[in-house]
Amino acid sequence: MVDSVQGEKNPYSLENMNALKLKLGITIENDDLLKIAISTRAARNEHPDLIKEDNERLEFLGDSVLKFLLSENLYKSKPNPEGKMTIMRTEIENNETLASIATELDIKPHLFLSEGEKNCTGKGEQTLLANALEAIIGAIYLDKEDLTESRRFLEKKILQELLQILLTEDVRNPITPLQEISQRRYGKLPRYSYKKMSETPNKPMYLAEVYLNDKKIAEAQGSSKKYAKRKAAKKALFIITN
Repeated sequence: MVDSVQGEKNPYSLENMNALKLKLGITIENDDLLKIAISTRAARNEHPDLIKEDNERLEFLGDSVLKFLLSENLYKSKPNPEGKMTIMRTEIENNETLASIATELDIKPHLFLSEGEKNCTGKGEQTLLANALEAIIGAIYLDKEDLTESRRFLEKKILQELLQILLTEDVRNPITPLQEISQRRYGKLPRYSYKKMSETPNKPMYLAEVYLNDKKIAEAQGSSKKYAKRKAAKKALFIITN
C-alpha cells in the first residue's frame, strides 16, 4: 500500500485508522471493515486501484443497527418514554442530525473522499457525513457480529451528542411527532391558531398557539406563521412529554 494519495496522506494508513478508532473510542480488529466504512462511492470512482468496496452496503446495515439500538434504549428508559421515543426517532432519521453528530465527533478528516467531496458543503456534506457515521456503526457491529460494542458506542457517543442537539437546537420536525402523540392520546390532531403581532413589513412577527384536545398547551412567536408553528409545536412536545 502506498503512503499517499495524490500527494496527500493515505486514509488507509495505520496512523489514520488508529487515530479514528481512538477518537471514537472503538475497538475494531478488522481494519478492512473500517476502510470500507470511510470510503465513499465518489472516492472509489476516482481511486478504483485503492478502494475495492465503498461504504454503501455498510451504511445500509449501520442504519438498521442504529435504529434498533436507539429503539431498545428508549424502550428501557423511564418514566414516560412515549414522547421522548417519538422525538428522538424522528431526529435520528434526519441526515442533518446525523451529520451534526458526525461533525461533533470530527470524523471527516479521516474519511476517504473524492476531490469534490473534500470541499463540499451543505446538504452534500451532510449526506456523506451521515452515511459514513452509519457505515462506521455497521463496521463496529460486523467486526464481532455482536451488538455489545455497537451498543456501547451508541450510549457513549451517539446518545450523548443527540441529547445535546435536542437541548440546544430546534427539533427539526416537531409537527409530525406532536401529531402522532395527539392522535394516539385524544384521537384527533392538534389545532393551531395565529395572530399577527407586528405590522412592520420588513419585520413581521406572528404568534402561534397550539391546542391539544381543545386545551391550549403552548404558544410561540416567529417571523412567519410556519416558524411560529414549529416553535410552538416544539414547546408543546416538551411540555407533554416531561
